[in-house]
Amino acid sequence: MRFKTKLLFLLVFLAYFTVAVQAQVTIGSGIEPMRGALLDLKVNQSAGTISSVDDDANITSGKGDGGMLLPRVKLVNVKTLEPFIPVDDPEFVNNTNSLKERLAGLIVYNLNNDDDKELYFGLNQWDGEKWNGLQSKPSNALFDIGCASVQVVGQYGDNVALNSSNYIRVSVTVKRIGAYSISTSFTPGNTLGDNGYFFELAGTFHSTGTFMVTISGTGQPKKHTQGTNLLDPSDDTPDQLILTSSGGGADCGVSLNVRSTAARPEFLINCAATVVEGMYFEDQPLSNTPNPVNNQSHRIKVTLTGIPSSAYGAVGVLQTNEVDGFSFKGEAALSSSTQEIYLQGTGIPRGLNDKIFTITSNSETSNASCNATVHMLIPRKRLMVLGEDDGLDAAYGYSPARNTDRNPKNSFNTLLTDKDNFGYNQWSILKFAGFNNAGAGRDANIIPHTPDTWPDDNRDIIGLEMPAWRNMSPETLESYLKGTNGHRKADVFMIAYTGSQGADYADYLRNGNSEDQARCQKLIDFVKTGGILMICSEQSVSNGNFMRLLFGYSSIGSANGAGAGSNYTLGYNSYNTPTDMRPYYCNDADPILMGPFDNLLGRNWGEDASVTTYVTGLPLDEIIIYSGSRPMNETTGRDEGRGVTIFRHREYPFVFVGDGGFNSSEQRYYQNAASSFCPFQLAPKTINGRIYPNYPNFRINFPDSGKRVYNTAFTANAFAWCILQAEEYRRAHK
Repeated sequence: MRFKTKLLFLLVFLAYFTVAVQAQVTIGSGIEPMRGALLDLKVNQSAGTISSVDDDANITSGKGDGGMLLPRVKLVNVKTLEPFIPVDDPEFVNNTNSLKERLAGLIVYNLNNDDDKELYFGLNQWDGEKWNGLQSKPSNALFDIGCASVQVVGQYGDNVALNSSNYIRVSVTVKRIGAYSISTSFTPGNTLGDNGYFFELAGTFHSTGTFMVTISGTGQPKKHTQGTNLLDPSDDTPDQLILTSSGGGADCGVSLNVRSTAARPEFLINCAATVVEGMYFEDQPLSNTPNPVNNQSHRIKVTLTGIPSSAYGAVGVLQTNEVDGFSFKGEAALSSSTQEIYLQGTGIPRGLNDKIFTITSNSETSNASCNATVHMLIPRKRLMVLGEDDGLDAAYGYSPARNTDRNPKNSFNTLLTDKDNFGYNQWSILKFAGFNNAGAGRDANIIPHTPDTWPDDNRDIIGLEMPAWRNMSPETLESYLKGTNGHRKADVFMIAYTGSQGADYADYLRNGNSEDQARCQKLIDFVKTGGILMICSEQSVSNGNFMRLLFGYSSIGSANGAGAGSNYTLGYNSYNTPTDMRPYYCNDADPILMGPFDNLLGRNWGEDASVTTYVTGLPLDEIIIYSGSRPMNETTGRDEGRGVTIFRHREYPFVFVGDGGFNSSEQRYYQNAASSFCPFQLAPKTINGRIYPNYPNFRINFPDSGKRVYNTAFTANAFAWCILQAEEYRRAHK
């Protein structure tokens, strides 16, 4: 025994001596450890050398041997060394940080799995501060399901397998990241028991917050839940499911109706009968509540045809793609050979361009689809007009603020308020919320002659007669133009005025009249900050004064031109326009001459009963000229043809027409009778099979047989441009 003891002591000593000398140890064999390894465990004597690294030659442990068995512990805390070094151990207490750091690299096999304490089963390594699971699985997420947000999506039929269109959408509020699972099961009291389908989702939440998740459906319903009356859902008994999760929150109840597939949806779509209803504005959410203006909600009416009796009871489903933020969908049980289905719109439209939708269906008869176009509308605008007093406006309708009791309604106001011209119909020429009169009476839009005390009633058209203009303080005018002090802002201001009742009526911008000049300066400030200004006036003194204020040039003047019945060219006239002036005339795709109502380039306009004013000395590089100072039959005079009768400003949204009677109209249709006054003319026109009763027409025989003038179409195009300019400004500053 002593010998054996001494021998054992010698062997231990030699082993210690070997470790001390080599600083590397092999356990299990007598060969040297691999270079770079402090400790090499192997029992295969021929393996593990540098030269034997192929195939099985590199195996260092074989059958009957084994691997390294690490100490197994139950860790207590992810940031302590318990249980083998208690936290109250004196050495630990006195040398906490030093001891923790010295033990960095310690590896154990943990048998305590606790998600709440972030302790993971398996190999764990101490990094000097905490334990890190080397084969950890993520902890479970902590989250709640928003039961009120549950949405069952898709169509469900008996013996029809669920696909990608069948799913549940629900919001979840994640409080702690980690793995999650959400699934459904049928309630114990479900009428049909397990009906053969379920919904399931699993994954990992990587951040906290509230999210919408999509839970895919799988399986195939065994039976339908509809009652005997397939058209009436009142006797249905929907499946009842429970939506459960691993998040720790409450479960949710889900009700799902499985339709009978005994009847198959078979039908055709009558594309020509498709009707888009509602008024569509940018950034305004679609609604199923009818708009009080036209009593329509946002929906598309589709007519189905060719429905066989065998399809009665089946459900027809129609929907569109999404375009710029919104879409349409509708469904109905089929019950007759021809049937209408309404597709309700949802979403918030973006942009003013027309939206073309493709309508598809679940019909088994045909895969054909239809297109439907939604026309976006320009929002409501306000028009403020300075016009004549009652007499001439009532007789000839210079001002669009003056309503009319004529029959037919041939007037400037009729042109603007007819919704087929400027309105919300899907066939309107300019798609616009429309101008509406404040009432049916002729003077309904005219406000009192004491406008400083008039309360704004949110009307579309504000009519000012000359006394109201004179009595309006510059500050009040500014508040209406800019929309301050409780007023709704004006988008377009128009002067529609002849002043032919006497020189006294030309005083709205006379030299020396400081109040009127201050008011007109407010108009100039208005147009220079995005407001739209249009002037139709033949008062030469007033026009000259206004132009000097607007352009800042003292050399600008204004003079009376030709008389009643004179015809002028829209665009330059090669017969009488000076050559060096022609580059400043409009002769291309101008938004007014080539506007939505007619192409007017090269056509004529007619002077009303008195005279036309032309402006001289204008800075030509700042304007676009539509018409010069010489009528068609003159080649001399009129400031040598260098004057301008109609123009618009290049930078500011301002249009000038030097004729107050440019839009004067007679009480009856007078298109074909020769006349030298009242060139404004409305008449019925058929476009794409639809009659437009008050379309801006040309006046024929003005003043001689066969001559045509297009004053009305110019005004219609100009107002379309004004409205579009106002909307462009709104969108740029919304």
